[in-house]
Amino acid sequence: MVMLYDQFNRQIQRPAKKPSTRPLASAPLTDAWREYVADGMTPARLARILKEADAGDLRRQAELFDQIEERDAHITGEISKRKNVILEADFDIIPAGDDAKDVKIAEDVEAMIEDTLDWADVLVSLQDAVGKGFSAIELEWDVSEGQAVVENFKFVEQKRFLFTDESGILSTVPRLVTDTDAMGVEIPAWKIMMHKYGGKSGHAVNAGIYRICSWWYLFKNYAVKDWVVFCEVYGMPLRLGKYDTGASEGDINALEVAVRTLGSDAAGVISKATEIEFITGSKGSVSTDLYENLARFGNKEMSKAILGATLTADSDGKGSYALGNVHNDVRIDLINADTRAIASTIRTQLIRPYVGFNYGWDAAIPKYNGRFKKEDLKAHADLLDKFADRMDIPVSHVREKYHIPEPEKGEETLRSKTGQISASMENRHHYVAGHSSSARKENLDILDMVSGRLGSDSDAYIRDMFDSIRKIMAKSTSLSDLKANLVDAFSGMEPTALGELISKAMTAADLVGRYEVDQNA
Repeated sequence: MVMLYDQFNRQIQRPAKKPSTRPLASAPLTDAWREYVADGMTPARLARILKEADAGDLRRQAELFDQIEERDAHITGEISKRKNVILEADFDIIPAGDDAKDVKIAEDVEAMIEDTLDWADVLVSLQDAVGKGFSAIELEWDVSEGQAVVENFKFVEQKRFLFTDESGILSTVPRLVTDTDAMGVEIPAWKIMMHKYGGKSGHAVNAGIYRICSWWYLFKNYAVKDWVVFCEVYGMPLRLGKYDTGASEGDINALEVAVRTLGSDAAGVISKATEIEFITGSKGSVSTDLYENLARFGNKEMSKAILGATLTADSDGKGSYALGNVHNDVRIDLINADTRAIASTIRTQLIRPYVGFNYGWDAAIPKYNGRFKKEDLKAHADLLDKFADRMDIPVSHVREKYHIPEPEKGEETLRSKTGQISASMENRHHYVAGHSSSARKENLDILDMVSGRLGSDSDAYIRDMFDSIRKIMAKSTSLSDLKANLVDAFSGMEPTALGELISKAMTAADLVGRYEVDQNA
């Protein structure tokens, strides 16, 4: 008997024949309630939130990570690059074997994925694990037509999960928090597809990159806040109010109001018993770049954490294009890692139950491979140029590779002007696409016939030439003797007949070309 484990590595004794079609326990109050934990954030408070997550309660950490994305433009931009680039990856479904059943299973899995209209959203949602440690998608199964298929994919917020058991001890198996059960309920097998970020080993609650970014988010916020205050008072003298020991409480209060409003109103009324003194600070005592440099440094550190480099995000006018390309290669390595991790999650948590419910749990599941490779189209074009003289390359392959459409009727097309024939026609009328591809195919067939006839008719002449050369080689005693005999033989050769044959072939080809141009004019 095959031992079966679900997506949380729980052993399943008796696999179900059909998936659960009941939706997960909803929690409208939990979903609607938000605690703005980022407000008034301090290092001590941030440390407490991260420690709570380490113990399995990640509600406040999840809230913090959501608010960081909402408030920090740099983090939002960087994580969007990391998440959305998964859409450029290629995923392949490979049958588990060569027999008909394995091929049929692979075809059905491919059809299921292709029929999912929001599959791109599913991939991007799985990438949410990069910043937050894990992402979860509810699988809404449908068996109404006799086959188990996922009808809808529903993203579930990270704050809905509690990584503790019933006794409150940290666990690798999550529980789902509901409005009626704060300790969470057990999640059925194959009902949740949970993807864990693989960039950091350990528990899912502390695997997210935002654990690193949250500290730099806090420090940058301090810098930006001080920067704004500095900009508000920059260049303004310090307003210092003085009062005599005999000043009344009313005079003191009026002096305070005047000092606070004098900067904006430029006018005030105070008692003679009080005095306002303006103290001008020495220029250059505080660097105006201090706050900006700290904020910029924080951005760079977060870029390193998210993208693995800084020049792929913001070069600040420094660095080089070549260095940027090197950094971009590092980023491609991260994308390949993300692609492989997502492919593994989809295979074990989506394709596995799909095949089990429809073909039996002992059926082999197809492979689901993902890869991302930045292709150098220029290098590929150079290879095509080299191979063009050695093999027949279909035009359809080139059009598909470079996304070049078939020209429409009457549409002007490009032609290279580097060749001698093209250069001579530079000042002539441009070639126009033909009325029908069948007419052009017919002309190409005629040219093939002409070239074939030329080859067969010239064989006799070529054989005569080679026979003469073989006889000369046989009677020659040295290389110098062979050279002299070849020179003598060349003067006696009559290439007139072969030249006339080639001339006829060229004339026929020219007439075919003229005929096609007249048809397309």
